[in-house]
Amino acid sequence: MKSLINQKAMDRITIYPRNAKQKSLLKSLLEEMKVRFEIATTKDEALLSERDFFAKIDKSINQAENGNTKPLSKEKQKEFLGL
Repeated sequence: MKSLINQKAMDRITIYPRNAKQKSLLKSLLEEMKVRFEIATTKDEALLSERDFFAKIDKSINQAENGNTKPLSKEKQKEFLGL
Protein backbone atom coordinates (compact mmCIF):
# COMPACT_ATOMS: atom_id res chain seq x y z
CA MET A 1 0.00 0.00 0.00
CA LYS A 2 1.43 3.38 -1.00
CA SER A 3 1.90 6.02 1.61
CA LEU A 4 -0.45 8.96 1.12
CA ILE A 5 2.05 11.27 2.80
CA ASN A 6 4.40 11.22 -0.20
CA GLN A 7 1.70 11.94 -2.78
CA LYS A 8 1.30 15.50 -4.04
CA ALA A 9 -2.13 17.09 -4.15
CA MET A 10 -3.28 17.35 -7.75
CA ASP A 11 -5.45 20.00 -9.37
CA ARG A 12 -8.97 19.09 -10.37
CA ILE A 13 -10.55 19.55 -13.76
CA THR A 14 -14.32 19.89 -13.99
CA ILE A 15 -15.86 18.97 -17.34
CA TYR A 16 -19.49 19.51 -18.32
CA PRO A 17 -20.38 17.27 -21.28
CA ARG A 18 -23.30 18.58 -23.34
CA ASN A 19 -24.84 15.19 -24.01
CA ALA A 20 -24.58 11.45 -23.34
CA LYS A 21 -22.29 10.91 -26.34
CA GLN A 22 -19.72 13.39 -25.04
CA LYS A 23 -19.95 11.86 -21.57
CA SER A 24 -19.37 8.39 -22.98
CA LEU A 25 -16.41 9.48 -25.09
CA LEU A 26 -14.78 11.33 -22.19
CA LYS A 27 -15.29 8.36 -19.89
CA SER A 28 -13.71 6.00 -22.45
CA LEU A 29 -10.76 8.32 -22.96
CA LEU A 30 -10.10 8.69 -19.23
CA GLU A 31 -10.34 4.93 -18.71
CA GLU A 32 -7.95 4.29 -21.60
CA MET A 33 -5.48 6.80 -20.13
CA LYS A 34 -5.89 5.20 -16.69
CA VAL A 35 -6.87 8.58 -15.22
CA ARG A 36 -8.67 8.47 -11.88
CA PHE A 37 -12.04 10.21 -12.20
CA GLU A 38 -15.48 10.45 -10.64
CA ILE A 39 -18.85 10.95 -12.29
CA ALA A 40 -21.54 12.83 -10.36
CA THR A 41 -24.68 10.75 -10.67
CA THR A 42 -27.19 13.06 -9.00
CA LYS A 43 -27.90 16.74 -9.23
CA ASP A 44 -26.84 17.18 -5.59
CA GLU A 45 -23.35 15.88 -6.34
CA ALA A 46 -22.81 18.12 -9.35
CA LEU A 47 -20.72 21.20 -8.66
CA LEU A 48 -21.38 24.58 -10.19
CA SER A 49 -18.66 26.82 -11.49
CA GLU A 50 -18.17 30.00 -9.48
CA ARG A 51 -19.79 32.00 -12.28
CA ASP A 52 -22.84 29.69 -12.44
CA PHE A 53 -23.11 29.64 -8.64
CA PHE A 54 -23.31 33.44 -8.41
CA ALA A 55 -25.62 33.65 -11.43
CA LYS A 56 -28.01 31.26 -9.68
CA ILE A 57 -27.94 33.38 -6.51
CA ASP A 58 -28.52 36.58 -8.52
CA LYS A 59 -31.47 34.97 -10.29
CA SER A 60 -33.00 33.96 -6.95
CA ILE A 61 -32.52 37.47 -5.54
CA ASN A 62 -34.21 38.98 -8.62
CA GLN A 63 -37.11 36.54 -8.29
CA ALA A 64 -37.59 37.48 -4.63
CA GLU A 65 -37.39 41.21 -5.38
CA ASN A 66 -40.04 40.78 -8.10
CA GLY A 67 -42.34 38.85 -5.76
CA ASN A 68 -41.85 35.54 -7.60
CA THR A 69 -41.73 33.43 -4.45
CA LYS A 70 -43.70 30.46 -3.15
CA PRO A 71 -44.93 30.14 0.43
CA LEU A 72 -43.38 27.28 2.37
CA SER A 73 -45.46 25.56 5.06
CA LYS A 74 -44.03 25.15 8.57
CA GLU A 75 -43.86 21.39 7.97
CA LYS A 76 -41.89 21.84 4.75
CA GLN A 77 -39.59 24.35 6.47
CA LYS A 78 -38.84 21.82 9.24
CA GLU A 79 -38.31 19.05 6.69
CA PHE A 80 -36.01 21.24 4.62
CA LEU A 81 -33.98 22.22 7.70
CA GLY A 82 -33.91 18.68 9.07
CA LEU A 83 -35.79 19.60 12.26
